[in-house]
Amino acid sequence: MASVAARALQKVSLVGQHKSAVIVGGTLGIGAAIARQLSKLGCRRIVILGRDEARGAAVLEDLRRLSPEAVTVQLEFVKGELSDSRSMCVAAEALQKAGGEAGIDYLVMCQKGLPTGTINENVAGYDTAFAVQAISRFALAYLLTKRRALASGASVMSITAQGETLDDLFVDDLSLARRLATGISQTTMFLDQSKRDSCVLDAFHEELNIRYPKYQYFHLSPGLVSTEQLDVNKFPGLMKYAVWFGQRLIGTTPDKYAILPVYTTGRYFDSKLNPKRIGKWAADRGNREALWEKLVGMLGENQE
Repeated sequence: MASVAARALQKVSLVGQHKSAVIVGGTLGIGAAIARQLSKLGCRRIVILGRDEARGAAVLEDLRRLSPEAVTVQLEFVKGELSDSRSMCVAAEALQKAGGEAGIDYLVMCQKGLPTGTINENVAGYDTAFAVQAISRFALAYLLTKRRALASGASVMSITAQGETLDDLFVDDLSLARRLATGISQTTMFLDQSKRDSCVLDAFHEELNIRYPKYQYFHLSPGLVSTEQLDVNKFPGLMKYAVWFGQRLIGTTPDKYAILPVYTTGRYFDSKLNPKRIGKWAADRGNREALWEKLVGMLGENQE
């Protein structure tokens, strides 16, 4: 499928279309590679959100170099943190400003909060990795949508795994503190956190599509991509060896992978662009609506 996408993109040009893209987590890995691909195609405006100004400046220089001569590319780095609800709201406001009056055509979220098998609480009492991986994606998509920062027909894409389910996930225990208190192993907790993330991501993307049908919100699974941030030693137990072998057998590079998210225009896809259903937990309307109320409340927003 990657070869099909690559050939298709050879016939695509964004020159003259005045498209605007925001890449969250765009200073490294998949995010930076997606930004490079968009720049090659002639995307007029590209905004990178990240934590490291030096890396951000380096990526912007790459984008300027890769942009077609016919395009006067507009580039901006926005420094932002996504580990708690307050910083998420600040980041959303900065991105809205950077998007300008024309709005954001492509919002691509690549921030990574890898499960750890433990709980490291942020100032709001939620696991920090979960906040980055899931809550921040909801916060940015929801706030930028609600504040009309998206252009007409905009696409919002999350680069995350999907389709898993944790059937006994409770909205009042999203950090899985009660589960951890039962004495489960770190590996089991890691796997449950991964399933929890998938439930939450599937659920709120589905709700966004239902509540805001003028835009598209969807997932694309990355599979195994060998980025600068992928440290196999962060995986618990024997999982680190499985990931190490997987990288070498079926892994790919960020630039090879980036072709897929730039090419695709659908909703839920696995790493080979096969359509994928949302998981059982997220398919339940009651779960989705309860989660929506919980997440909106985390941001201090009123229900619509």
